[in-house]
Amino acid sequence: MRLRVGVILLTIFVLSLIPEAAYSQDEEWSIFSSRFCTVFYKKEVDLDRLNRRINLRFSDFYNPRGYTKKVDFSTEDLLSGKLDAIFSRVQDILDMYPSRAHVTVNVYKNRKGLDTAYEGIFHEPNTAKSFYIYKTNTIYTTERVISEAILAHEMAHCIIDHYFVILPPRKIQEMLAVYADVHLKD
Repeated sequence: MRLRVGVILLTIFVLSLIPEAAYSQDEEWSIFSSRFCTVFYKKEVDLDRLNRRINLRFSDFYNPRGYTKKVDFSTEDLLSGKLDAIFSRVQDILDMYPSRAHVTVNVYKNRKGLDTAYEGIFHEPNTAKSFYIYKTNTIYTTERVISEAILAHEMAHCIIDHYFVILPPRKIQEMLAVYADVHLKD
């Protein structure tokens, strides 16, 4: 009986240390969320630059200035609105509305961070500017290459993967994702 209590207490103690270790590894990441996205970004990523790179001025589906009161939006709020607008637009383009669709977006400062993440997952060199992984439901990209078209393309992969019960072949998924990013500005 005493041995069992000792093992239980030791287990509780060890488990209590795990969240602290996990948190200390993630200290270099910051996070914000929106309706459709949770964004993790490295602390050195410039959110203002990220916001400028995602250009939705062409659109009538996104207008943060459509409010009658003067409101000061944080950069995270503006990015959240843009990401949700792109996700909604891609759903409309594909005419696919999966329930509970939510994607994680990891933004790295540079290509080196993206390549390290890719090689850690696939154990081979990276050739992609950005990529989406179905199993983790995550888009991986960098501050330098992120754009509305790249996000639309990768979000299309997420939407397609969550819409179909049986996933279509990879080439068909790629055709639909290209269709979404080409028609984003229509």
